[in-house]
Amino acid sequence: MIFTDDPSPEPEEKFDFSSPEDVLIEVISDDDPYERWDWKGFKIETCTVIKGGNGAASYEHAYGGFLDYTMEAIADCPKREGWFVVEGVTAVYRRGDGWTTDDDMDFECAGIRPATDEERAMA
Repeated sequence: MIFTDDPSPEPEEKFDFSSPEDVLIEVISDDDPYERWDWKGFKIETCTVIKGGNGAASYEHAYGGFLDYTMEAIADCPKREGWFVVEGVTAVYRRGDGWTTDDDMDFECAGIRPATDEERAMA
């Protein structure tokens, strides 16, 4: 435990789930028989939030831990290997009551497109 003379709490990080973010993904081929049916033969190897900040994708990366699975759930599979950008990622957050319902988030995106050379350099 760390003790300090300053009783003020550390600033809390604020997220705005309605603020769109862009996520750079690397898609690779995959032969796992337990993969999502709509991503058959492919999976996301890496994810990086490249535009925005403190939005839904940043929150999922920091606290959810499975940004790659979230991107596979909301973006159409490009059906080829390469670097792509999932654009306009947002979410709606619903706080559970802590007893009978859990917190939940519904993610959306504007679309997916091939990444530019400048975007690939951000990986």
